[in-house]
Parts: sequence; C-alpha cells; structure tokens
Amino acid sequence: MKTPSGFETFGNFDLGSDKEKAIAIIEQFKGSDDKLESSILYMDLTEVQNGIPLPAKILHCTLDDIAYNVRIITRDVFKNLSL
Repeated sequence: MKTPSGFETFGNFDLGSDKEKAIAIIEQFKGSDDKLESSILYMDLTEVQNGIPLPAKILHCTLDDIAYNVRIITRDVFKNLSL
C-alpha cells in the first residue's frame, strides 16, 4: 500500500511450490501492469529460486481488485490443499 513514507507491505501469500498451480491462480487476478499516479495498492508477485525471492511482476490494483484477488487465492489454495 502506498503511504506518505513510501510503500508498505500489509499482507503476504505463499502459493506453494507448484509453479503451474501458482501461475493458474495468478492468471485469474485483476489489476493493471501499468502504473498510474492514482495507484495506491499493488501486488508484488515474486518467485523463490534457490531460497531467494525474485521479482516476477507488479500488479497495480483497486480495492475491489485486491478483494477479488484475495478471494481467488483463498478459494484456489483451499481447493488445491483439499484435493
């Protein structure tokens, strides 16, 4: 989230080690690759390689986008762990 002192992390999700399942979840996300001056929320997508988190993509989001994306994460992670 963008604050007066810069961007602050307020949540972190681990989609697991199965890259194909993680990509399937991320492909459903809403948001924009384009940075807008009005963007105050974003999702910083990272991939861990050899224990090192590497930046993969940044999605600039509205509050509704974040709510939708968290719903997708919750639903799909629950589904993947239950099956």
